[in-house]
Amino acid sequence: MNEAFALKILKRLVEEDKFIIINRRAQHAHPVSNEVAKIIVKQLSLEDFIGKSEDRDRPGEFLWIYKTDVGIKYYLKCKFSSELDMVKFISFHIAVY
Repeated sequence: MNEAFALKILKRLVEEDKFIIINRRAQHAHPVSNEVAKIIVKQLSLEDFIGKSEDRDRPGEFLWIYKTDVGIKYYLKCKFSSELDMVKFISFHIAVY
C-alpha cells in the first residue's frame, strides 16, 4: 500500500467511526478524544506522512506514522486491519519532540 492510498483509507475509516485509540501508560502519550481525532485526521495531508515501519510484534504488518501541526503538533501511529475495515491508533497524542 502506498502513502496516498493509506491516507485515503485512514480518512475514510475515521470518518465512518471505524477506529480505536489505544490508551497507553506513558504519561506523554495521553490520547486525544475521538472527536479531536476526527478533526485532525480530516486535515492530514501527504506532507504529514513521516514513514511506515514494520511492526516488531507482528512481522509483515506495518505501522503508519504521521506528524501534523494544527496549531498544536500531534503524533499519530496507526495500523490497519488486514481487511482494511478498521484502523487502530497505537499513538495519537500531542507531539513531545
